[in-house]
Amino acid sequence: MINQTRHLTSSLTTSQRLKILMVRPYHFYGTFVSSTKMITGRHTMAKIGRFKNAQAKADYLRAYDDLAAQWPVAATDLDVETSFGTTRVRKSGSGEGAPIVLLPGMPGMGLFWMPFIEEMAREHVVYTVDPMGWAGRSEQTAPLKGQHDIVRWLVEVFDGIGAERVHLAGYSGGSWLSLLFASQRSDRLASITMLEPDAASFLKPKWGLLFKFLFGGIRPTREKMEKFLEWMTPGVKLSEEMWTLTLAALKFRIAMPWSRLLPDEQLGRVTAPMLVLFGETTIANDAHAAAARARECIPGADIEIYPGVGHEMLWAIPETVIPRFLGFVEQHDQVRA
Repeated sequence: MINQTRHLTSSLTTSQRLKILMVRPYHFYGTFVSSTKMITGRHTMAKIGRFKNAQAKADYLRAYDDLAAQWPVAATDLDVETSFGTTRVRKSGSGEGAPIVLLPGMPGMGLFWMPFIEEMAREHVVYTVDPMGWAGRSEQTAPLKGQHDIVRWLVEVFDGIGAERVHLAGYSGGSWLSLLFASQRSDRLASITMLEPDAASFLKPKWGLLFKFLFGGIRPTREKMEKFLEWMTPGVKLSEEMWTLTLAALKFRIAMPWSRLLPDEQLGRVTAPMLVLFGETTIANDAHAAAARARECIPGADIEIYPGVGHEMLWAIPETVIPRFLGFVEQHDQVRA
C-alpha cells in the first residue's frame, strides 16, 4: 500500500503534492477514507460514488438499515430526485418555521445525527441528509464536478423537500459544505451553523496534520481506526453496529469534491445569520486563528470557542452545544419571531 501511495504521487510536482488536502481517514457514522483516496493535481476520485461490487453494497445497506432501525424518534425517509441522482433524506420532528437541515461530518451520512436528533427534533422539523458522493442511501447518477454542482445539488434537495429557506447546519466536513452553500446562496438560508469546522473551512490545513491523516489511512483496520478516532475525538466510542457500518463503508469509492479553502471574497458573500462553534483544543484547526479569519471575512458571524474540548465537542458537551444551536435557530426564525 505504501508503494502504491508513492506511485500515485511520484510523478507530481512539489506543488501538486502539497495539494493533497484531505488525505485523511475519517470516521463517524459512515466511512473511513483510506490514504490512497486522495485529491491531487490529477483526479483519482471516482466520478460517481459507488461500492466496489454488489456484495459490498449489500453488506453496507444491511448495516445501514440495522442502525437506522435504532433512530430514537418517529421519522419518514424521503428519496429526493436531483440532477445528480436520488438523495436520501430523513424527516424527523414537527414544528413551525423554517426546517433544520443537517449535514454530517465527512464522509458520513444522515444517521450521524442519531445521538442528537431527539433534542433537535423536539420542537422543529429536522431533515438529515445522506450527501451525494459519500457512502449512504443516496444513489449518484451524475458527477459533482465542483463547487457549483455541490450548491446546485443542495438547492434541488431543498426544492425537493419543499423548503424555500432552511436553517442549514453541519459538523466538520458538513460545516464546509454549509459554508460553501452560504457563500453562493444565502438567499435560501434562514441561518447557517458550523459545528467544529473542518481543517479547510477557514485556514490551510497544517502539513503535519495531513501526514497524520495519510499514515492513519494506510491499510485501515479496526484497531488502527480506534487509535485514530481517540486522537481525533478523544473519548468518543462507536457502537458495534456503527463499527459494522464503518468497516463496510471502506469499500465505497467517494465522489464528492473535497473541501478547499474559500477565498476572502467568497466568504464575504455570506449574508445569512451565521453561528460558528469551535472546540479550543481541536486538532482540526487552530481555533483562534480560524475564528479570527471568520470574523474578518464575515463580520456579522456569531463565533464561540469552548475551552477544554476539541473535535469531540458535540459528544463532550452536548448540553451546551445543542441548546446554543437551537437558540440561534429560534432567534433567526421569522415565524417564531
